[in-house]
Amino acid sequence: MNRNVILKPIAVFSLFLLLLSCRNNDSGNSRYVNKFIGTGLEGRVSPVASVPFGMVQIGADTRPYNSGYHYDDTSILGFGHVHKSGGGCNDFLDILFMPLPASMDINDIRKLYSKKYSSGFSHSDEKAEPGYYAVDLYDKQLNVELTASLRCGLQRYNYNSGGTKAVIIDLEYGSEAACTIQPEHDVDTVYASFFEQVNEYTVRGYRISNGWSPEQHVYFYTTFSSPVKECILYVDNDRAEGITSAEGRSVKAILTFDGDTRQVDIKTGISAVDMEGAYKNWQAEVQNKDFETIRKEASKEWASVLNQIEIETQDAKKKELFYTSLHNVMMYPMLFSDVDNRFRGPDRVVHQTNGYNYYGAVIGLWDTFRAACPLTAVLHPDIMQDYVKTALDHYKYAGQLPIWTLAGMETYQMIGIHSMPMITNCYMNGITGFDTRLAMEAMIQSAMKDTCGYSMGYFVGLENYKKYGYVPCDLEMESVARTLEYAYDDRAIAKFAELTGNKDAYDYFYKRSYNYKNVIDPETSFARGRLADGSWRTPFNPLSSSHRKDDYCEGNGWQWTFFVPHDVEGLSGLMGGTRKLETLMDSLFTMPSDLHGDDVSGDISGLIGQYAHGNEPGHHTIYMYNKLGNPRKTQKYINQVLTTLYDNTPDGICGNEDTGQMSAWYVFSSLGFYPMDPVSGRYELGAPLFKKATIKLPSGKKFIVETKNLSDKNIYVKDVFLNGQRLDRTFITFDEVLEGGELLFEMLNE
Repeated sequence: MNRNVILKPIAVFSLFLLLLSCRNNDSGNSRYVNKFIGTGLEGRVSPVASVPFGMVQIGADTRPYNSGYHYDDTSILGFGHVHKSGGGCNDFLDILFMPLPASMDINDIRKLYSKKYSSGFSHSDEKAEPGYYAVDLYDKQLNVELTASLRCGLQRYNYNSGGTKAVIIDLEYGSEAACTIQPEHDVDTVYASFFEQVNEYTVRGYRISNGWSPEQHVYFYTTFSSPVKECILYVDNDRAEGITSAEGRSVKAILTFDGDTRQVDIKTGISAVDMEGAYKNWQAEVQNKDFETIRKEASKEWASVLNQIEIETQDAKKKELFYTSLHNVMMYPMLFSDVDNRFRGPDRVVHQTNGYNYYGAVIGLWDTFRAACPLTAVLHPDIMQDYVKTALDHYKYAGQLPIWTLAGMETYQMIGIHSMPMITNCYMNGITGFDTRLAMEAMIQSAMKDTCGYSMGYFVGLENYKKYGYVPCDLEMESVARTLEYAYDDRAIAKFAELTGNKDAYDYFYKRSYNYKNVIDPETSFARGRLADGSWRTPFNPLSSSHRKDDYCEGNGWQWTFFVPHDVEGLSGLMGGTRKLETLMDSLFTMPSDLHGDDVSGDISGLIGQYAHGNEPGHHTIYMYNKLGNPRKTQKYINQVLTTLYDNTPDGICGNEDTGQMSAWYVFSSLGFYPMDPVSGRYELGAPLFKKATIKLPSGKKFIVETKNLSDKNIYVKDVFLNGQRLDRTFITFDEVLEGGELLFEMLNE
């Protein structure tokens, strides 16, 4: 090929798909994973190297914000060890390594600023697969490979020429933008950093900062396969002569290696506890293993996870979307404890578990309680049991269950307290190996707190919700959304209380779960802002949006009115009956997609009418048609979303991936069922995409979904049979799935 030819983006991506299709079949379903799906637009996926549920996500940074990577960018700033691939809100990007071109004169570098050096790259010279990433830099002079274990990141630099080799380690670099509407908080501030050369093969250090997380600790321990020839430190961007360790807010290092070296292998252990923890992680996971061994182990771990569901389809695109989605879900929850079980808690103190893994690095339950956590509960109950224990330890040290944590610290960023449905859903899926009395206590205490903390300058708590039975719009922002979500969480508490025999808690929270009715205006049939005096806020426009400043949260009146998954019948009654609610839902999907306002939330995306699939509050809505007696409409819109709002391209996710929730919706819905209400014990039935899917349950049983007469046109369900018995209902239960068996859909076109 003529190297002067510039490949257009579509041609480049087609080449990626060809490379993906040519992978070794030994990787099982991993060969269908396309890690570049969602790396464009606002999907915020980063093609990092990681293992399932791992602490380390090591990958290329093309920008110092969002997930660190965007498909449209043309240069690489370095390779960070800690990412949050697919997050709507992001931080991290810590401990950046950037190799320099061979034979570069290091002595000329008297000042060293972050992002001073970068390299252009081509997607045609880039490769990503589960557990592995590689890219060529500096016009193919250098090939960088990345892989990972649970707590360690490995790099391999392959040089094609002689000359002095050098790498920058930048402890000033980190995410430059947090997740807040307050400009004064939208920064990354380094409180302290430290670098030390331990010996000719080893360095270590740390970076303590804030951004979205109010305090983030990242400690590292790094070894090199070749001896360090020279260690040059930069403090406050200035070259510091004659020292091999430094502490400050801006510390960087350049390490050089012998010119005859053609390959440098780098192993880095990461910890949130201390440098000793990073060393122990390195020692336990990678000390006696080389790059290829770790890469094979990572590949094997992903293959095991992805092979838990086998789908049969002749449609290569659907197969690619399914297994990429399953991969994205299984990156979370993210490990946060060291091999010795120590972790840094929300109280900023180091604690130790009694042997379980602490998954407090990212607890994004506002997104994931809906489908990502329920999916993981079915496939990996051991992980979710530890996740529940993580939430309970968080309660012990923070005085409340987690709302939205990053790096172990509570951010209070989103609304509701969705630890409640997560814990209840786990319990209903047979995950009971945790302290249920403590869980009940934690739920009650968290749901009765007047003030939990502060988010974006506003207090977060239930004082007004308890006093008025709703959140008054003249006292708190996002009042409608908060009321609806608190009411749903109340139902989750009530269900857990019922299951564990706490009648008083059941009675109280079951009654309180009907508080949603206090923000539904029967006259307009919309959920809308209500003042403390009981009157409705005027003027009212259900199409209006003002991002994180109005009565809703990342949405408008159309999207939020239907967030009553626990009581569709009661919502129907408020609106004058089932047919009126159905008519309103019909309008949701068929009306124009216009949005009104000067600061419309960017999270309102993936629109079908006013239904916004790109954001989580509406993810259950399509399945509500089942409850209204019209499952054909559920089947119609499920198919439309699956086939038009997901694509196997960088722009293939219509909103933020949100740590697996967008993908979890695809996995469940393509299989033919979905947890519309995760604490109901039921999955609502939709319409599957595949001829056959076999879910291999951890118990050793199998739940098989088969489809007859399936085609692109046959998207409607004629009959459904469970274990040979025709169903006269539009749902199956959690227990029926866990018991194993066969679900058969007969499809038709009408």
